[in-house]
Amino acid sequence: MDLDKRASGILVNTYWSPTGWRREPTVAPDDFAYAKSQGMMFDPVRLSHDQAVHAALKAASALSQAEVIDAFVASLGSRRLDLRSGLGSYAVARHLREHRMSSAHGSRACSYCGEFDHQGTDVDLNILSFERVKWGGVRHLQPTYIGFDLATLRKTPRPSAEPRDFAILGSIIDIAGSMPPAARLSDLDKALAKVLPSNSAERRSLIGILGYAGIIIDPSRPDFRQRFVPCGEREQTPWHKDDWPYPVQWWVGSYGVQGAAVADWFPRLGDRS
Repeated sequence: MDLDKRASGILVNTYWSPTGWRREPTVAPDDFAYAKSQGMMFDPVRLSHDQAVHAALKAASALSQAEVIDAFVASLGSRRLDLRSGLGSYAVARHLREHRMSSAHGSRACSYCGEFDHQGTDVDLNILSFERVKWGGVRHLQPTYIGFDLATLRKTPRPSAEPRDFAILGSIIDIAGSMPPAARLSDLDKALAKVLPSNSAERRSLIGILGYAGIIIDPSRPDFRQRFVPCGEREQTPWHKDDWPYPVQWWVGSYGVQGAAVADWFPRLGDRS
């Protein structure tokens, strides 16, 4: 059930080098063909805004919440970041509604969901696949990514979560719930390194996913667990160089974790024997 090492290596090496992002991603035709045969790389597609939204909703409806959660929990011990991503996408899509493209004057982005209308231009699914495998996804708010992420998760053979995985999850929740009142997200990132096999980029993605799930949030602000939050309601922080996603970006240690959200997503959390 592990990812094909050759195919995932081709994908990652297309975009990433020992020094970071490659300026000009390239892949040999034979390598691309192999990675494509293993479901790691893809031909470009053309999706309008409306098609992307429809695909996201269709992919979300084809998975149960239990499947998404099992994949997420199983990712914690195995470090299968591709399995982890689905919770973020599913949490955002859970209350997303079908809608037509509507944008403010001069903007190419939908004022409701933020999706761009890509009609007439190619969408590179390979960079989405790379981000999914490398970090657990970074574009969970975009319907194009949601549809791709959840459709791919549904096709992927998945290991079941084990007691060790639930133990790690319990530790993550306990740590987030007991940080000092003035703790920031960077402090939480460092604290989680003690219990989660990961690097900082992976932990930041995980924290963002828990924000989409309504677990690590500022409870006074709208979050995606109860309803879809339109772009206009996603107030951004005034802090310089804040690259955390909404809504987790507003969290501080005094907010702890939202118990109702933990119970909603992880009803088995207490069963870690």
